[in-house]
Amino acid sequence: MRGVEKLHPEMRAKAEKLTALCRENGLPLLITETLRSEAEQTQLYEKGRSAPGKIVTNCKYPQSAHCWGVAFDFCRNVKGKEYENCDGFFQKVGQLGKSIGLFWGGDFKSFKDMPHFEHPVYVVNNSVKTLIEKWGAPEVFMKTWAQENSFAAKTDALSPPGINDTDDAWEWAVRSGLAGGISCQETVTGEILAKMLYRYNAMKSL
Repeated sequence: MRGVEKLHPEMRAKAEKLTALCRENGLPLLITETLRSEAEQTQLYEKGRSAPGKIVTNCKYPQSAHCWGVAFDFCRNVKGKEYENCDGFFQKVGQLGKSIGLFWGGDFKSFKDMPHFEHPVYVVNNSVKTLIEKWGAPEVFMKTWAQENSFAAKTDALSPPGINDTDDAWEWAVRSGLAGGISCQETVTGEILAKMLYRYNAMKSL
C-alpha cells in the first residue's frame, strides 16, 4: 500500500513533514510503500522461498514495522532513476528524516536499508517486539490510533513509569527519536545538544 493516510497518525504527520522538507531542499521524494497487509507481507516473505526470486525480507507477518503502519519506504521521484544515488540522495533524505525524529534504515547495523524509515517510539531497536507484546496484532493497535493525541502521551505509553536512572533515560531518548544515531557513550557537545533539542521541538509541533 502506498498512501500516507494508511499510516499511524503520528507517522503520517512525519511523512508529510519529510515530504515538505525534501521539496524545500530540492529532493524529489516519492513514498512508495506504507502499511502492509498480512497477504502482502506473506507474499514478500515467500520470495526466494516458496516463490521465485531473491529473498527480500526475513520478517513474517506481523514482524515488519510496515504491518503496524509505523514505517514507510521511499525513492527518488524520477522515472528510470528511482534508486540512483550518485549524488547522495538517500543520505540527504535520511538526514532530513532523522532531524524530525525518524529512524533511517541507512543506520541499521545488520544491513543498510536506505529507502526506509521507521518510527523509533514504536519500533524499538528495529524490532516490533514492544508492539506485539502490548497489542498482540496490528488490527488491535490500529483501533487506538484515533486516541493518539499528544507527543507526551505517545512517548510515556512506551516509557518506564519512572525514569530515574541513566539506562531508563537513554532508552526513552532512543525510543522517542531524540537520540537516533547518537551513542550513549558520546560526549554531549553543543552540536549534539542542539540536534536533540531540534528534534524535540519538531516532534512537539506535530
